[in-house]
Amino acid sequence: MHQSSIDKMQSFKDKYLADKRSEKSIVLDLGSQNIGGCYKQIFDSEDWNYSGVDLAPGDNVDIVLRNPYQWEEIKSNSVDVLISGQTLEHAEYFWLTIMEIARVLKPGGLCCLVAPSSGYEHRYPVDCWRFYPDGMRAMANFARLQVLDAYTQWEDEEYADGSNVWHDSVLIASKPLEESVGTSEIDQFEQRHSEILTEKGQTELYRMQLQQSQADAEKLQNQIYQLQYQLQQSQTELANSQAQLTYSQQYLQQIESGKLWKIATGIFKLKKKVLE
Repeated sequence: MHQSSIDKMQSFKDKYLADKRSEKSIVLDLGSQNIGGCYKQIFDSEDWNYSGVDLAPGDNVDIVLRNPYQWEEIKSNSVDVLISGQTLEHAEYFWLTIMEIARVLKPGGLCCLVAPSSGYEHRYPVDCWRFYPDGMRAMANFARLQVLDAYTQWEDEEYADGSNVWHDSVLIASKPLEESVGTSEIDQFEQRHSEILTEKGQTELYRMQLQQSQADAEKLQNQIYQLQYQLQQSQTELANSQAQLTYSQQYLQQIESGKLWKIATGIFKLKKKVLE
């Protein structure tokens, strides 16, 4: 687990779970085995029941799944927060994984998923995918999760452990409160798959994509306004600096051409002769 992934999960906790620190919550960490680091310390709280989930026994693994796409060990609508980092790229059928995530989350529950958008092949035991924000949103939409945020670390940051090679993407989503209870993962998947293939399902997906595009456009417009304001501020500061520089140059020219400069030069020459 690289440092930038840990930092992104810490940011998720600080922003979305700050008001839940004293609430009794079940936190599930999918792909939790401690390999060079893990998220456990971030969610270390006496009010939170943290459990690590993975496909094999190991350090920081509390629940071992027999089937990666049908989690019989975990009840439906039982998890308050599901987190996962550097795992989805190793899931051959991640669309089944997201359906299981949606199944086990309580209505109103949150998930935070971190996965690379780039980087070298690292098979464990396979390395299948890379994710961009649009892919994260599409995955959430497929499982009928509400997207709260989806982004990628496009720019390099100051990480000494090579974290920047991954340029991780992050999905933060919630399960709608009106989600039906008790639907099995297989039934839910088949129902959702059938709905998507209908004209109504396609229209729904396009509508969600349009809404997301509009939200992205508004966000970009706000960023443009901020950049324009910063540019105006910088231009004003530059104009003030140039005016100050012009004034200083004119003042220096007056000193150099005036009697004060001549007197100062004479005193300097006199001191030099005395010292000689």
